[in-house]
Amino acid sequence: MYHVSNDIRSKKSAELIWEGMETCLQEKSLDKLRITDIYQKSFVSRATFYRLFDSVQDVIAYKCDCIYLQLAENIRTSYFKSRQEIFLFLIEEWLKQEVLIKTLVENNLISIIYDTHMRNRELLMKIFLEDVPISESEADYLVSILANIIPAAVNTWYLHGRTETPKEIYHAVTRSLTIISKQLSKNK
Repeated sequence: MYHVSNDIRSKKSAELIWEGMETCLQEKSLDKLRITDIYQKSFVSRATFYRLFDSVQDVIAYKCDCIYLQLAENIRTSYFKSRQEIFLFLIEEWLKQEVLIKTLVENNLISIIYDTHMRNRELLMKIFLEDVPISESEADYLVSILANIIPAAVNTWYLHGRTETPKEIYHAVTRSLTIISKQLSKNK
């Protein structure tokens, strides 16, 4: 778990730690990375690292949460004509995080993005469920499914060699969801 408080100094130190870690990840894989490498590259003390983070994975989770909060702010302050535009925006922004995505996929940690979405589920509910009359239980299922879509799409994009555009990803996801819906509705 990370322990980054809301004060400017704490956030700046956390960002320096991520930047140091990102530099390290461009040089070596996560399994070879040591906390010493990170704090040396980030120019913060060992004590600062451990004051803010318990582990290397906590740094990744913190970065994902920061990205998500920035995305949420951009969604709140921007005008989107459709939910498709919002989806494309989300995908585009996550795909910009190539070092992070590479690390998550290659280390089977893509669930960190899911966890980030679930911690911030209110945004998903506001975007996708605002005008949908469903029960609280159905909303929970729907939010969980929605929270899985972005990590699944980003994971597949990476495994496909990072060649698809956000629009191609969107079409693959919507086609996949249509197929799932039809298959689940079929009588044997």
